Amino acid sequence: MLLCAVAIASLWFVQRDRALPNTELAGIAVGNMTADEIRTAVAPVAKERVADETVFTFEGEEFVLLPTDVGYEVDLDATIAEAMARGRQGLPGDLAVRVRSYRTSASYPLQERPDQGALDAWITDLADRLDRDEIRGDVEIDRDDASVSLISSQGLVVVDREELRSIALDALVAPGAEELVIPAATTQPLIAEAELVALQERLERAFEGPFTFRSGDEELVLEPRDLARLAEVVETEGGATGTTLEMRVTSENVEEVMGEVAPGRFDVAARNATYSANRTPPSGFDAQSDGTYRPVEASVSIEGGRLGARFDAETTATQLTELLREGAREAGIRLEEVEPDLSPERAEQLRPTHAIGTFTTYFQAGGVRNENIALLADTVDGTLVMPGEQFSINAISGERTCEKGYQPAGTIVGGELVDTCGGGTSQFGTTTFNAAFFAGVALDDWRAHSWYISRYPMGREATLSFPVLDVKWTNTTDGAILVKTANTSTSVTVTLYGQPLATAVSATHGSPTAERSFETDVRTTSSLRQGQENVIQAGAVGFTVRVTRDVELRGGGEDSRTITTVYVPQTRIVERGSRSPTAPEPDEDDEQDDD
Repeated sequence: MLLCAVAIASLWFVQRDRALPNTELAGIAVGNMTADEIRTAVAPVAKERVADETVFTFEGEEFVLLPTDVGYEVDLDATIAEAMARGRQGLPGDLAVRVRSYRTSASYPLQERPDQGALDAWITDLADRLDRDEIRGDVEIDRDDASVSLISSQGLVVVDREELRSIALDALVAPGAEELVIPAATTQPLIAEAELVALQERLERAFEGPFTFRSGDEELVLEPRDLARLAEVVETEGGATGTTLEMRVTSENVEEVMGEVAPGRFDVAARNATYSANRTPPSGFDAQSDGTYRPVEASVSIEGGRLGARFDAETTATQLTELLREGAREAGIRLEEVEPDLSPERAEQLRPTHAIGTFTTYFQAGGVRNENIALLADTVDGTLVMPGEQFSINAISGERTCEKGYQPAGTIVGGELVDTCGGGTSQFGTTTFNAAFFAGVALDDWRAHSWYISRYPMGREATLSFPVLDVKWTNTTDGAILVKTANTSTSVTVTLYGQPLATAVSATHGSPTAERSFETDVRTTSSLRQGQENVIQAGAVGFTVRVTRDVELRGGGEDSRTITTVYVPQTRIVERGSRSPTAPEPDEDDEQDDD
């Protein structure tokens, strides 16, 4: 017991003011050192730790954290006191610690202490510098001066402040310098900077001078300001990030900038092919009663015909987009082709090969009505009727007025022959009707005169009066029908040139039936003396007649149609004198009745 007491007392004495053996402080062996010796040994390490820098990196930029920036310091007194406190916590434990210290070690860190407020401020300042919103990036066009500016694209950055604080604290208390990455949530820029720069350069190149469109001898110069108004920057799929920007010319901008000028500069009207044939048919036909007409081969030539060209805003927008991207300064403008209604190729397919129907009617020379007939014939001459189309005299001529050159002549009005502008043209209607009748085409609309006129085929004639009374027929052939007219001082002829649908067309007339006598209208006039009489209009009986059209179709078969015409009686009009035999003769009337 005595020996143990002596040993313990000796151990306490030896270790009275020194650190226990096998004690380390901040990696330095300080066993058996006094507090001053420990301070001397550890002070350089503490000095180095205060000078240790931590480098944080982000997007290629470095941010240095010095311990002094955040109030970092080493408490040497507390550090030494902790090392010296080993085995000095009280008995009986201290005895065991002191005994074991000769064969076991204990390590103690430096007592370090950053300024928490300063550290938070450093983190906030750094995060505020790095945090940023997402910007798409753009290339903007100034349409006033045709300049271009670039807005860089950037991705989203949100620094994780709590994670950065934890990392910074660990770095401050870790020995040695470190290089760490700043923790942050990020997104890639939506558009690569290189692509934005390339677009900017492309636009600047496009606007550096005028651009010229040409077509034939015509040209249209677009100045840089015009080009800046035409171009737009649009977002498209593609590029390094999946999205990019590109220059595009829109049809709306083309319409706004070029729409008023370009059509007048570049549009070319399409021109239809035309047919040319003799106005006089290869053989005549004028059957007043029964008769048969067979198509006659005829020469019909094709003349002219060309494609048209039309300025189209959408087409031009596409072309100008390509050209400006390439940096071109001039080009032939790409126009939209306009097909004529009748191209030379189509005209050849539909070319008339025969005079499929013709008819001639006659009149006395010198009448005013003859001039009206000739004027209407010339108006209709050259009319082209395509397959399935309907021919109409009224639609072609319009109202036949004196302003158009028609003269007053005899017209049946209310059962009496009176003068109206365009009178007499019903003879042309009858001639046209018969040409269509013997061509075998569909007869759509016509009306016979109210009473029979002997110069026309009985039951096979038509009258005209705008807009109600018309002659209409439809082209039921496979080809075009060219209407040609010819007139002389005593006749008018209408010929239909086409591709025949019949080998022969016949007319068979029945005898008049259901005759009805006419009435006499007696009128008193002072222009005649008592007992004198003047016949104004000779009466004629009314009757009914039937005409059958038989069409022998090419390839076999026949089409037959019977037309029934009812003529009303023509009233006989007589003027009787009422003037006294002794009364003087009245002044003569200079007006004449042109029937």
